[in-house]
Amino acid sequence: MPQADRTPSSSRVNITLWILVGILAAAVVATALQKGLPLLYPELLEVGALERPCDLRQSDCEVRFQAGGRVRFAIEPRSIPLVTPLALRVELTGLDAESVEVDFAGVDMNMGFNRVRLEAQGGSRFAGQGTLPVCVRDRMEWEAKVLIATPDGILAAPFRFTTDR
Repeated sequence: MPQADRTPSSSRVNITLWILVGILAAAVVATALQKGLPLLYPELLEVGALERPCDLRQSDCEVRFQAGGRVRFAIEPRSIPLVTPLALRVELTGLDAESVEVDFAGVDMNMGFNRVRLEAQGGSRFAGQGTLPVCVRDRMEWEAKVLIATPDGILAAPFRFTTDR
């Protein structure tokens, strides 16, 4: 049975091919990151500030933007249970929204990607359903960031709340 010829030049060709494959794979990963990261972490036009201290477990909360406009946000049930469907409601005043999403993030613990696109309900109202994952902690602080896509860019309205296990 003849053996394959392993000459120094064929080894160099193999090494060169593996280097080219590695460069191509790195280029594909870099392109995917460049295209994908703005979807996960969009550039924000403005981040609003809470009008007053507010507890989403007690009532709807509101954020105002310096450029004008308000966002009113509610989560039901008010107890905000984990791994249970939550009704999310957003009402906009003075804002022209193309779409609205709510991004849930742990304040001091990475809980993974958890974003919900809300459906237009007519006028300036949006609604949808989301679920918070369970956490190993008994008490967890969350930030629900309402992301409003407008013709001028994305506005973010942050709302903080806690959950108990």
